Amino acid sequence: MKINVALAQVTPATADIEANLATMTAFIRRAAEQRADLVVFPELSLSGYACGDRFFDVAEEVPGPATDRIAAVANELGQHVVIGMPERGLAGVIYNAAVLIGPNGHIGTWRKHTLPGHATDEGGAGAFPDRRFFRAGTRSPIFDTPIGRIGLLVCYDIFYPELARLLVLKGADLLVGISGSPAFERPIFEPLVQARAMENTVWFAYCNLAGDEGGTHYWGGSRLIGPGDRETKVPGAPVVSQAPYDVEALVVGEVDYAQTHRFRPFFPVLRDLRADMYEQLRDAIDERLD
Repeated sequence: MKINVALAQVTPATADIEANLATMTAFIRRAAEQRADLVVFPELSLSGYACGDRFFDVAEEVPGPATDRIAAVANELGQHVVIGMPERGLAGVIYNAAVLIGPNGHIGTWRKHTLPGHATDEGGAGAFPDRRFFRAGTRSPIFDTPIGRIGLLVCYDIFYPELARLLVLKGADLLVGISGSPAFERPIFEPLVQARAMENTVWFAYCNLAGDEGGTHYWGGSRLIGPGDRETKVPGAPVVSQAPYDVEALVVGEVDYAQTHRFRPFFPVLRDLRADMYEQLRDAIDERLD
């Protein structure tokens, strides 16, 4: 099966849900003109990242008003959409969520597992707000859809190869990683997303915020990465399509799931996994970090 994936890197308006829904709807329609089957938006694209205490005001339940509106557009155009948003749980509890929506409505939600608390620029200024506002997710589902089995990751989750591998071992055909990565992290994220694709021989769609919001500059650079080189049959996780740096953009690339099956026998990283590796990892974590 082949599908077209659109990466819609946007600059959200802080805490302005209506404005961001209008932007997202416009990008979804542009993606439909390019025959995209899946449209991916970045982390917290519905709200922006600089909301502060307003996160509690703009967070919504899922499904809810915003996801219903995206679902109506998805239904009209026959598309699937991934958005990033603050999800309201119990009173006073919110999650940094990636939400998968299809023509028939909400399909599933991934709540960001790993919540950063380090500086937001290389000078040490500021801090990612996740630990202050969000509760960490603990469930690791994949979602079976007409366009493939999809696994989701949010930003700092991508730093943990165990999460990506878990989703692939659960059967994910496509990993979708969304982020709000500031400019200083570009040298970190570019090799990371390529490594996640290569070490799992899996398709990886990565979508990042772009432009300036709340005093932070986001580097964009969204990209679709294949499982391996089709011609040489050697590892390399080729970049199939890539958005420009720093600015809002929409790029569309083709995912060919058959390529995964053709390539994996030549780079059998999944075949060569051993459970004892993870048993030793667990024991080391218990010994060194608890």
